[in-house]
Order: sequence, then structure tokens, then C-alpha cells
Amino acid sequence: MRIRALDGALQKARVGEIRLEERLAHYTYMGVGGPCRALVRPPDLASLERLIMLLGELEVAYVTIGGGTNLLVSDEGFDGVVISTDALQEWDETGPGSLRTGAGVATSRIVRWAAGRNLSGLEGLAGVPGSIGGASVMNAGGAWGDISNSLERVEVVTSPPEVHTVTVEADALNLAYRSTSLPAGSVIGRVELGFTPEKEPHAVESRTVEAMEQRLNTQPKGVRSAGSTFRNPPGDAAGRLIEACGLKGMREGAAQISEKHANFTLNMGNATATDIRTLIERVREQVKIKTGVSLELEVVTLGFGDDPVPRTVWMPPATGRRKIGRMAVQ
Repeated sequence: MRIRALDGALQKARVGEIRLEERLAHYTYMGVGGPCRALVRPPDLASLERLIMLLGELEVAYVTIGGGTNLLVSDEGFDGVVISTDALQEWDETGPGSLRTGAGVATSRIVRWAAGRNLSGLEGLAGVPGSIGGASVMNAGGAWGDISNSLERVEVVTSPPEVHTVTVEADALNLAYRSTSLPAGSVIGRVELGFTPEKEPHAVESRTVEAMEQRLNTQPKGVRSAGSTFRNPPGDAAGRLIEACGLKGMREGAAQISEKHANFTLNMGNATATDIRTLIERVREQVKIKTGVSLELEVVTLGFGDDPVPRTVWMPPATGRRKIGRMAVQ
């Protein structure tokens, strides 16, 4: 479908703000990534449903992004529609220690809200950027805990052809280390959280500050990155393995492995997505050669060679091979 025809269909369906041929570099923390056909910002779940239903009918591929904090998009971009959840900003304090928000609400806002009310559960997300929807998809967190401590349920818009909104209890998401079991192309539109009141005054605030300070002291700041590049292998840490292989400071163009934390890949100013992806693969190869460990990506990649298609992508199932950047997907 031609861009103008797609724009007309999107406008007619009233699906929210539409930006044609938008460069995705503007929507990722890494600051790299080529264009998509259109970027759409639905303002509510009804608009999100209409959008996904329309894209299914038109057989246009789509991908959902939140804050773009752990996303690396190829220089060629994405041959489809990008659904941004950042306009989903609902905020409803549903009871003592309970909160329902839109998927686009910043995790930092929720962490501050909980700490100010001495409600425990999300201290582990202190200093973690991005949106609560993206954090729920990835089961985000760290050494202090992850979102599964507080996540109670999510409202999900299902992928084509049966597009509707369903409520999914947290237990049914199979929350695991940086993963959930949401079906491909489904989109979290709303999140419900529950917290535990602390008896000791300011206890949650103290732990939140401590967790934040730990991140600031151990992770690079003031430079673009996508957070942890690799998942920690069982019983070990990816950063320790990379450092042990002498790879801190390794560069490819303007991409660099952090000198402060070896599991962070940095854009030092004008790196391309190709620079960053090449550096990541060089690190993975060296760690495999020197330690025998095959590191798995934590950062989500879109549009590179034969990388797996992210779960947030929906592809028309009956149209054969479609391209995502340089990647042809069956």
C-alpha cells in the first residue's frame, strides 16, 4: 500500500496522531534507526483497537514501541507501521496501594508515586527508564527486584484477525527473567499494579534512593545506550564475562563498549546502527571463543539480517515473505 493511501485510511479510522515516514532514531535511546511507513500515537484503547484492526485488514506489518529504551533499529528502518504507546497516559488510583495506568506512563513516575506513599514493590525499577507497558512486556528490573513484584494484571489488545481487548492476570503472563509469554503482535494498553504498605516511615523511599544510587555508580550516564546489551547467563553476569575477555572500551566506528560497565554498548555521538550491531557481534564472538559461553541479547533488535522478529511485531500471516529493513520474514 502506498504511503498516501495508508495515511488516508489511518486518518479515516481516527486512530490518533500520524507521522509519515518518521525516522525511528527519534524514538530510541540509542538514537539510531531508519524510517517506518508511519508512526501512530493512539490516545486511548478504543483508538488502539481500531488501529490494529485496520492494519490487519490492510495486511500492513506493525511493531509496538514504548519508551524505546532497549530497542536497536537498523539503519534501513521498518517497512510497516510503528505504534507508539506514549500517548496512553491514563492514571487512576483505584484503592489503597493500587494503581491503574496507561501503558505509556513513565516507570519513573510510578516509582516516585509509590516511594512517596511508602508503598513497596517497585524499588527495583528505580533509575530504569521507559514506560510501564514496555517494562511489563520485558519484566524489567534488576538486583532489587522486577516488575513482577507488583504487576497484577494487564489489558491487552490482541493481534489480528480477532482484535479485541482482554484482561490478562499476571500469573498467566509466565513472567520470567526479562520475558513474558504475550502472543506476537498483542499490545499492552493498560497496567494494574498492587503495592505493599511499609510500617517503617520512609522505608521505601530509602530503598528507592539506594537502588538509584547503585545504578548511577555502576552504570554509564550522560551517553546514549539501550541498557544491558546481553542477558546474564545462568549463574554468571554478562558484564563480568565481557570484562574478563578484555573487551571494555572496544570500538566500532562511534560505538563503544562502556569502560564503566562492560554490558553496556554506547553511542558515543554519531554511531550508526550498523556500527552498534557489528560491535555487539564482535563481543559475542570473542566471549564465545574465550569462555565458551554464548551470550543472548537482552536489547531488542529490529531489521538486522536473520535476527528473530521481536514479539512486538505482527506480520500478515498469509502474504508470504515480507521485508523488515533488510530482513525477509516468512
